[in-house]
Amino acid sequence: MTASSLPAEPRRPRKRERTADHLSATAYRLFEAQGFDAVTMEQIAAEAGVAKATLYAHFPVKEALLAHRFREDIAAGMQERAAALAAHRTFESRMRYLLTESAQWNTVRRAYLPAYIRYLTRQARYGEGGAPPPNTKAAPIDNGTRGIFAAMFAAAQHSGEIDARLDAALLAISVEYLLLGAVAGWLDDPAIDLTTRFLAAFDLAMHGMAARPISKAPGGTS
Repeated sequence: MTASSLPAEPRRPRKRERTADHLSATAYRLFEAQGFDAVTMEQIAAEAGVAKATLYAHFPVKEALLAHRFREDIAAGMQERAAALAAHRTFESRMRYLLTESAQWNTVRRAYLPAYIRYLTRQARYGEGGAPPPNTKAAPIDNGTRGIFAAMFAAAQHSGEIDARLDAALLAISVEYLLLGAVAGWLDDPAIDLTTRFLAAFDLAMHGMAARPISKAPGGTS
């Protein structure tokens, strides 16, 4: 797994990208200073020096600003860890390393995660605007991890480490939801170790939940 094998973000028009990054960075500074719930969209627009209509054209809800910032954080973090990730020789080792790092990332951003998870859940059902599109089924929104997982799973299929008959994108979605469930449980009970939960979720995805035959010890006893 190399940096070049990581999925590239879709190219957006350069001006729109700069504006979105500026709005998200401004919002995040306000969130850090005042708390996510206390900051209003009007305040973000004023601080960023744009009309409210401009802000809403880029981010229809406040949580979308947070999700944009987190996608940027995740992309930057993957670039920083590319060499460390590539040093792991197997898919399973790479995933366990990445999930350990992810648990630390989530811990630092714990205060934002309830709003973030609510947003991701809503997007999975209704798309970017929060309302169901007429007569269409919205595609799931990639929060930044899904494309990374899909690329890692596809590489593992190519190397023969996981079943090549499975769809890598669907595997990514399935694992992502297992991890979101682990985060939800951790938010409900801070005594839970998130790293342990993440690794358990991955073990479930990797090895399944079916009972395994008890191997017999040498000599015929079990």
